[in-house]
Amino acid sequence: MAAARSKKILIGSVAEEIFRQADTAVLTVGPAVKGDPQKEIELSHILFATDFGPGAQKAAGHAFSLAQEHNASLTLLHVIESGAAYTEESVARQREINVARMKQLMPPGTEDWCKPEFRVTFGAAVEEILIAARECKADLVVMGAKSRRSLAGHVPLTIAYNVVTKATCPVLTVRG
Repeated sequence: MAAARSKKILIGSVAEEIFRQADTAVLTVGPAVKGDPQKEIELSHILFATDFGPGAQKAAGHAFSLAQEHNASLTLLHVIESGAAYTEESVARQREINVARMKQLMPPGTEDWCKPEFRVTFGAAVEEILIAARECKADLVVMGAKSRRSLAGHVPLTIAYNVVTKATCPVLTVRG
């Protein structure tokens, strides 16, 4: 049993090292994805999770391009890690501010073919992303992955790593 766990940790570490260092977007099918591999991917709903980091615009470009190519619906999500200290009024204001920020990630002309849903939630990022993916029945999660040269693949507590390993659909990571 310990040998199997070590192998899984090693494989996960390698995958994370790749998506954190690759110059291109990386599609990862994690261990929680069930079913047989398909020859062609049918995308009907894409979830784009963003923290507005350095690669947000690039990752958004991938999400919108795939949504257009597959005529898929698109949900944009931003998670605010701590919501306990906010009043009801400030929660509404945070939602408004962050929806405006997500709208700025939309490529020009997107309004002509896409009516994305915008969600701002409060809580632990990994859990909120997984909940949103489940609720919108996402076929794909698109998210940024911060570049990390040192310890890449050796710190399994990152948001991207945990989403990839727990998501029930493939995850496209785009290095920022």
